Amino acid sequence: MFVVHDPQSGVISAGQLPGFLKSVRCELVTFYEIARSRKAAYDAMVKSNPEAAFIRYAYFEIDPRLFGAFTLELKVTDVAGMGSGTALDYRQVLGGGAVDVTHVGPTLSGQGTNSLIWAFLLRQDAQLAGERKEGSPVGGDRNCYIGKIGTLDELELLAEGQDPAREAFTRIRIDAQKPLAAWLRDNGAMMSANFLAAPSSEVAEPAQMFYSFALQVSGGIEARYSLTNARWTPVAVQALATATQNSNLQLYINGPGAAFANAAKAGGAAHVPPPPPLGSSQRPMHVIVEGERQSGEGRSGGRMLREAPTPLPRSKGYFLTPLPVFPPAVTQ
Repeated sequence: MFVVHDPQSGVISAGQLPGFLKSVRCELVTFYEIARSRKAAYDAMVKSNPEAAFIRYAYFEIDPRLFGAFTLELKVTDVAGMGSGTALDYRQVLGGGAVDVTHVGPTLSGQGTNSLIWAFLLRQDAQLAGERKEGSPVGGDRNCYIGKIGTLDELELLAEGQDPAREAFTRIRIDAQKPLAAWLRDNGAMMSANFLAAPSSEVAEPAQMFYSFALQVSGGIEARYSLTNARWTPVAVQALATATQNSNLQLYINGPGAAFANAAKAGGAAHVPPPPPLGSSQRPMHVIVEGERQSGEGRSGGRMLREAPTPLPRSKGYFLTPLPVFPPAVTQ
């Protein structure tokens, strides 16, 4: 209980974490910039040529008012003990050709699991920082790229890794090829196919992107000793020790409907506005007036019914119940 293994020792060590977290930050902010720029270009072209606008500028809509998030989990599992190959066989000759053998095969093992979870918020209206001086040390620099970024085409080249001389961070690559920012851009375009290019009555609104990347590395050592003589046939002792490190990176990218998407899983979100309180100006009570006649209003047998006003137009939606909040959980 008083000996804890630091999860930051292994394939991903404490010295690597600042640079790795900077790479995650820069990849995400690069994607945010692309998504915002593509949305502006799409809106400018969609009225004149909707098909070309979708092919060139399809985008995942990011809500700039919301936070994005990413979590990094490091977990180390240590196992040590005597293995099943341990055996103690005691032989005794009883006479008349009889032999007595007593077998004992003890096992003993212990396992310790140590986890570290860091959770980060990242504003989705974050922008890439301005120009930094060339020749300054990359490791101590906070910016993601050298020089200012002017156009969307220039930004997309940087996202694709086509100008590595301007990169001030180590790229995270999917399948050892495409940088993470470009990969997120392409996934966002595919998600939007049933939103931007679908009839308005049949849209499937992209709400949230979640990605989880896990890496597991195991290492260990096994030792065995065996002794055989007239009495012990044999004495065998096997010991082993292993260490397994699990690293898990999770990314959350939120669109305008992210909160509604999470609430909808439990039936806690609705797509029509809640009715206003009965008796309010938006929802007055039906009033029956006896024996009165007013011009312009219907009447029947001295009874008149005042009509309620036209309902309010549909809003974005509302929550039926409060959203639960859960902290990051250790993976199994």
